[in-house]
Amino acid sequence: MRFAIDQTGEYVDAHTLSRRQIEPAAPFSCPQCGERVIVKRGAKRRLHFSHVQTCGRGESAGHRTDKWGVRQWLQAGGYDVEQEVDLNGRRADLVATKAEASFVVEIQASPLAVDSYVERTRHYERNGLAVIWIASGLRLEPVPSFSPWMRCEIARRRTLIVPVKNALYRFVGCPISLRRAQGTWVPVTSFDVSPFEPFYRFDAHRWIQLVRRKRMAPPYPTPLYRRLILNRLYPLGMLPSLLPTVCYLPLPALWGVHVHPFEFQTVLYLNRREAPKDSLAWSIEKTCRQFNATPTSDFVSSFQLQWRQLLNVFGLSEYVIDWQVPVTLEAALRDDIRLFQGFQRFMAKSYIN
Repeated sequence: MRFAIDQTGEYVDAHTLSRRQIEPAAPFSCPQCGERVIVKRGAKRRLHFSHVQTCGRGESAGHRTDKWGVRQWLQAGGYDVEQEVDLNGRRADLVATKAEASFVVEIQASPLAVDSYVERTRHYERNGLAVIWIASGLRLEPVPSFSPWMRCEIARRRTLIVPVKNALYRFVGCPISLRRAQGTWVPVTSFDVSPFEPFYRFDAHRWIQLVRRKRMAPPYPTPLYRRLILNRLYPLGMLPSLLPTVCYLPLPALWGVHVHPFEFQTVLYLNRREAPKDSLAWSIEKTCRQFNATPTSDFVSSFQLQWRQLLNVFGLSEYVIDWQVPVTLEAALRDDIRLFQGFQRFMAKSYIN
């Protein structure tokens, strides 16, 4: 074991200090279970800490390393940090305090069910503490894959943070499938995130290529897809590849529902087309029910706001019957380029101003 807590409550790193430097700080305890540990060095292993008795709570080396790196980052930012804090029966990885404001940091390495994520988050909030979840071990890929609990974290806080050594990076972008996303990784300088940041960092070229592949790939007609989309498009004389470009909007709010983002927007489009007098809120809720999806608590309001804002940018009405429907694939691809490149120029101009 690399890390231990000394007699003053501070962390000691056995890999960066010598035995002579470490021993005066004894006795040591385990950061996970609180039991006594001692300094050891064998013939084949470097200096490390070892339990006098077997530890009842294990963590991977990568998880411990990330926990140490996050602690160092927080302390460098002026936070007072406590580790393995018991909060009414639940042990928090880190509790950071600055200017009398405290919050919990949970570094999650192992798989986590959404129900557990929600229950643990609510437990800390009931105890008066906000919580930030950090995905330990997640690679900073250009098109990352997120598990359901990570999607919930992005929906709740508009970003997901990943530790890399002693630095933190956060993802900013939009979902493009049930698991994958398109966006960018940026260094964390603050835990505050603007809800408009995915728009300011929008990459029109990458999004156009994504929509192009979606248009040209034949849909896989699952029973749900056939019932909600194909059986309703064909009577209108429309093909899935010739949907209006506005059915492919980049919407960060879609993190809040576990449905393919383009399929959700297509069904919403059809619902609005078939019942234009319905309120937008009801159309969104109806779409969720048709997919048998449980949205996050603020999904309807956040999606409604973002959807209307983007339509306003494009100069379009929420009465979808007025949207331009392309008649050929070439026309659809031209519409995509015109709309999304124009959107990127608008966001760049508004960001500069």
